[in-house]
Amino acid sequence: MAAALLLLVPPVGLLAALAFLTRPRAARIPLKGRHVFITGGSSGIGLALATAAAREGARVSILARNAARLDDARAAIRLATGQDVGVHQADVRDAAAVARALDEAGPVDVLVCNHGVFVPQELEKQDMEEVKWMVDINLMGTFHLIKAALPAMKARTRETSLPASIAIMSSQSRCSMRLFRTTFMCR
Repeated sequence: MAAALLLLVPPVGLLAALAFLTRPRAARIPLKGRHVFITGGSSGIGLALATAAAREGARVSILARNAARLDDARAAIRLATGQDVGVHQADVRDAAAVARALDEAGPVDVLVCNHGVFVPQELEKQDMEEVKWMVDINLMGTFHLIKAALPAMKARTRETSLPASIAIMSSQSRCSMRLFRTTFMCR
């Protein structure tokens, strides 16, 4: 029994050490002087994130579909922080419109995909066009943003040697997706 225990200790100890060394660590991305682009930035969490980033000295751009709400958000952020923000009107389902908005905004250091919709209904009762609408916004819209932003993000990262970050926000009510974040450096 003791011999078997002695045989288990090294592998278990090695596994514990590897788990400790490879555990995910939070990365603090400096925002001061960086460009933060936030979708769904005209209200709710997106507006709160945009306000917080502006307070930290970031150059902030927000994207949403509704021009009037974007103008209200710009005014609210300016009132709260004294900072002006770029506003871009586009539907994330439209890849060309998303690419134009990102081109207008300029290279992004931090992309926050915070858009999303959900129709709370049992799937068996839901029309498939409604499901497609949710997938097009929540999933394809996110791909459109990342695909449009990534080349300039990589180039900027090579220029500045600072990490870039993409955060994808969602909730259980948005198709049970989870928040994940990736940070990358390109040489």
